[in-house]
Amino acid sequence: MKIFIIIPILILNCANANNDENKGFLNQIFQSIINSEVWDLDSNGFSDNTNPLDRFGEALSHGDYNGDGWQDLAIGIPNYDFFLGAILNTGTVLIMYGTPNGLSTTDSQYLFQTFEVAPPTFENTEGIEANDLFGKSLASGDFNCDGYTDLAVGTPEEDVTFAGSGGLRSSVGAINIFYGSMSGFSDNGQGSTFIHQASAKGSSFYYELWAGDRFGWSMAVGNFNGDSQNGKACFDLAVSAPFEDFGNMGSTQDGGRVLVYYGDTNGLSAENQDKISQNNFNIDGISESNDQFGLSLAAGRFRNYAATIGGIFYDLAIGVPGKGVDGHASAGTVIVLNGGTGGLQAHLSIADDDVAWSQYGSIIGAVETNDRFGYSLITGDFNADLATDLVVGVPQEDINADGINDAGIINIIYGSLTGLTTDNNQSFIQGTYGILGLTENSDRFGATFAIGDVNYDSYPDLIVGVPREDASSGAFHIIYGGASGLSNIDNEYIVNPFNPNIGDEMGFAMTVADFGKGPELVVGMPGDNSTDDDNDSGSVQIFTFENPDVIFEDSFE
Repeated sequence: MKIFIIIPILILNCANANNDENKGFLNQIFQSIINSEVWDLDSNGFSDNTNPLDRFGEALSHGDYNGDGWQDLAIGIPNYDFFLGAILNTGTVLIMYGTPNGLSTTDSQYLFQTFEVAPPTFENTEGIEANDLFGKSLASGDFNCDGYTDLAVGTPEEDVTFAGSGGLRSSVGAINIFYGSMSGFSDNGQGSTFIHQASAKGSSFYYELWAGDRFGWSMAVGNFNGDSQNGKACFDLAVSAPFEDFGNMGSTQDGGRVLVYYGDTNGLSAENQDKISQNNFNIDGISESNDQFGLSLAAGRFRNYAATIGGIFYDLAIGVPGKGVDGHASAGTVIVLNGGTGGLQAHLSIADDDVAWSQYGSIIGAVETNDRFGYSLITGDFNADLATDLVVGVPQEDINADGINDAGIINIIYGSLTGLTTDNNQSFIQGTYGILGLTENSDRFGATFAIGDVNYDSYPDLIVGVPREDASSGAFHIIYGGASGLSNIDNEYIVNPFNPNIGDEMGFAMTVADFGKGPELVVGMPGDNSTDDDNDSGSVQIFTFENPDVIFEDSFE
């Protein structure tokens, strides 16, 4: 394990005093971050070693998988090889369990699909195969209402073979559901539930699976139908296939679809699902080529969750970044569906203002070609008013006045008693409005997000990833929440302080949780090279934050 303590002399040695962005880093780093650790597969305690192109840290999630009160960390390694490279890029997920002293390599484990390596068929598809990319997406929630967090793992490049005329369908995609317990996950996660779009329907439904659908690309967890068992909520899982085709012979290409699987005491099953696309009645717009409906997903209770009406139901935000708006191709929209008894599909709103959001109208910004509003999404109650707020990433936003392309911007839409509203909506961009850093070509500010209260003030804060910053070395911002929502005051801007390299992609994935030391931020760097020069083997960097209530360590007060 590589451990770094951030002290002034170290920062002065790694920062370039002539770089304005690094000056921002120097000025701001001491506000809250007190420690940083870097982990990769060469770290002490792991039963493996780094290998080139693994991309350790490309996806991250957290949950209390063993019910001990501490959050645990799931790390996606989608390009992981099996059998000494005999099967390339099949993928795995590393689980690190939390303890009173933080994350530990003790009892860490790997999850993967079964070692069945026979040619995949409709009935037998979940053996490990080359180029599956198992672990490219992750989502955590209690799907079987037993009090233990479960883990959904996306395998968007999963192939399926049909007998006869069906043939091979490549990259149709699939997910595996691993169920938590008192001892965490079973050995190697075996016994998981395997689901693809035609699961439980029989091979005659091969038309549900088309090459390139990439089911499992994005996932979101929420209790959309508000059900519970024995006082424990039964969470549901939304899964996207953003490259789903529609029409005769796939004439509408990459229109996209979202499937929602509803949890109960038996967990998730293919029998209990909704299918949602822009071809559904009452969903704004129609499915068109390259819409990519569902490229991003996020769940939240946008209607005040203390209210009696709608309070217990989660709503679903669906990013449609390829959607044309007002004649501008790929300007992008976000569609929000309200949850309720019976689930999402039974409660589609018919009021356009409640369904489709874009930069057209009262949302700050301008509708422009290729902005891709909705490329990324996250939710959090930044002003603690008991209504979840929505953050929308627009990473290809141009700053036309300065001739800067793909700089990126984020929009914040606040929840209310009745749902999302344009009132007091905000936008942030680097280099303006108190946000540090420089506005540059191809930064793609807002490509990724994380949420957590990292300054201990009971207001969630927003972490904004900029993985393409400085030739993809990467960076992230911390924007603090408060009674009035997100604020540009005291913004923190953190570049990779330890041996930053072109292509590290710091901030490609992020998550915040209390693994035993208070809230910690885990930042994926899947393009990082190992100390023994394994190219793009990947790592994660874990930042610990100062607790203002603790004046001295070692019990002194």
